[in-house]
Amino acid sequence: MRRVGQEAALLFTVTLLALIVWFVIADTENQQIEARLGFSLEVEVTELSAELAVTGDPLPVTVTVIGREPDVEAARPEHFRATVSLRNRSAGRHNLPVRVDTLEGDVRVRAVQPETAVVILQETVEREVPVTVELANPPPLGFSVGDSEALPSTAIVSGLAVDVESVATVVARLDLGGARVSLEREVMLEARTAAGGTVSQVLVNPRFAAVHVPIEQEVFRRTYSILPQVVGAPAQGFRVRSIRSIPPTVDVLVSIEGLNEESEVLTEPIDITDVQQDVLVSVPLIFGATAAPAAESQPTTRVVVVIEPVVSSVTLPVNIEAVNLANGLAIQSALPRTARVTLRGPVAVLSDLDGPLPTLELDLAGLSTGRHTVTLQWRAPRDLELTAILPAQLSVVLTEIVGEDNASGSQADSVGIDGTSGQNGGDDE
Repeated sequence: MRRVGQEAALLFTVTLLALIVWFVIADTENQQIEARLGFSLEVEVTELSAELAVTGDPLPVTVTVIGREPDVEAARPEHFRATVSLRNRSAGRHNLPVRVDTLEGDVRVRAVQPETAVVILQETVEREVPVTVELANPPPLGFSVGDSEALPSTAIVSGLAVDVESVATVVARLDLGGARVSLEREVMLEARTAAGGTVSQVLVNPRFAAVHVPIEQEVFRRTYSILPQVVGAPAQGFRVRSIRSIPPTVDVLVSIEGLNEESEVLTEPIDITDVQQDVLVSVPLIFGATAAPAAESQPTTRVVVVIEPVVSSVTLPVNIEAVNLANGLAIQSALPRTARVTLRGPVAVLSDLDGPLPTLELDLAGLSTGRHTVTLQWRAPRDLELTAILPAQLSVVLTEIVGEDNASGSQADSVGIDGTSGQNGGDDE
């Protein structure tokens, strides 16, 4: 029993000592101190009548606070607000108490130095002044800024007479930021002197204005050539002779980016696949992204595509036939059976030539005995032109027929394939 009692007394003693230590530490941590803060506070005026204005600013004050040491050390100017109330105050000089409120932190204000602030009040005046727009950071080259507009166009400035009189205008300053489109913004108004200085001692009503700034892309007038787009190919044996636009040019409006681009306007594609005749069609014009037709320019044009046959020449053999030989006469000289004719015309027509060509006539009408030079005659097929006959002329010897037997022998000898005169024919002559 005695041992149990000793152990209980020891446990009690230890517990008591622990409580004493805890209370000492807690009391040390919660110990409050009184200290003057190492910064000053600006004094604000409140409840100022609209007909009065403060001349000059009240002097700043310092504050002594009470609180735990960590809280006092953590105090900052933004944790407090120092004010003087001007409720029911008239024009004149006033010595008013300063009130300091704690906005943040666990400290109490113990004292304010100085405890009062001198505030001088004067009656205010007001005046209507115009609102002007001031722009900064304009758009890039190729864009223009129109006449800016502010609504309202005037504002009321109020304050001390000397300050109000110095205000020449109220400025709405807007940074365009290089914009390329029109802008509309709510902009704060700022009172300015004629020299451009800011007048901060006056009040501006309203505080904001709606500013509209028109921005347009500058355009330049140019004359572009019209380039018809033709696709496909004519029918076989035909070709495109010429392509032209009516009119050949069009007036366009281009942006600054388009000044260095190709000065041509294309048409919608015109299909001439398998055509055999001229094409006349009205087609739309294709303007690029940086160009547009001028107000008086038509968005379409007429395109003429002239189609012509492909012309070629060919030389072909034709049979020779003597015609209109008088009775009682015979051809003594040997004649070639064929001549060669050169034809010129469309390839399609030339390629359609089929079968033997018409016989070439050796016209002996009106010729008597003897040697004659006869011009060969031949009529070319339709749509073809005869450009040459080789030979163009033949020399023909005509003789009389003496008897029936001699006539047979004479004619057989006189018409040869190799072009030489028959021997019997020569003896007969």
